[in-house]
Amino acid sequence: MAVAGAAASIFAGSRIAESFVAAPGALARPVALRGSGVAPAAADPAGASNMGAFAVAAALGGAAAFGAAAARSRASGRQAKTAARYTTQVILPSLAWIRTGLKKADIDPCGLKAVTLAGNDVLVGRTEAGKLFTVGNLCPHIGTPMSEGADVIGDVIVCPLHGSSFKVTTGELLDWCVSPPIIGPLTGLLIEKKNMLIFECRESGIFGGGDIEVLVDTNAKKAYEADYWKGLLDAQGKDDGSFY
Repeated sequence: MAVAGAAASIFAGSRIAESFVAAPGALARPVALRGSGVAPAAADPAGASNMGAFAVAAALGGAAAFGAAAARSRASGRQAKTAARYTTQVILPSLAWIRTGLKKADIDPCGLKAVTLAGNDVLVGRTEAGKLFTVGNLCPHIGTPMSEGADVIGDVIVCPLHGSSFKVTTGELLDWCVSPPIIGPLTGLLIEKKNMLIFECRESGIFGGGDIEVLVDTNAKKAYEADYWKGLLDAQGKDDGSFY
C-alpha cells in the first residue's frame, strides 16, 4: 500500500512539473503556463525547471511520510495481537483442606449432597454401611450431575442418565453406559471410558464429628481456563506465522 501511494505521489508531481514549460526562445520570451492561454509579462528561464524540481521533492517527501505511518500502524497491530501471552502460563496445583459446611449426621446412608469448593464440583455422600466419601459431581461420560438422581448401592454410585457405575472409594469404572438399551451403549462409543474423580475427605475436630473437609486443588479452575484460552490463541496464531 505504501509503495502504491508513493508511486501515485511521484506521478502527480511529474504531472505538475510538466505543466510548466519554457516558451520558444528561452532568453527572448518568458515562461508560459501550458493550457492557460495567457503568457506572463516576464519570467526567469530557470523558473520552470526549479518549480518542477520542487514539486517532485514534495511528492517524494509525502510518499516517505505515508510509508512511515503505514509501518507504525503495522507494528502497533502486531503488538496488540500478541499481548495475551500470559494466558499460556503453567498453573501448578495448590491443595488445601476446605470445609463443606456439612456434618456426617447431615447425610443419611446412601445419601448425597453437592457442594462447590474453590471451583470444584464435589459430591459428598455415604455408602450403605455409612462410610463417608467424596467424588466428582459430574459423570465422566458427558458431565451429568450425579446429585440429580444417582443411586448409591453398597459402595458403588450409578449415573442416573446412562447407568455408568463407579466405585466411590477408588473411582474405578465398573460399567459404562449400559442404559437405556441400544441408545446408552451407542452414546458410550462416542466418549472415551474414564474413571470417576475422587477426593480425600475427613471430619474436622480432634475426635472427629465436626464439619466434613475435602482436599481440593484451589487452582483447578484457573488451570482449566488457562488451557482453554491457550487453545484459542493457538488457533489464532501470531502475525509472524508462529504460535503461542
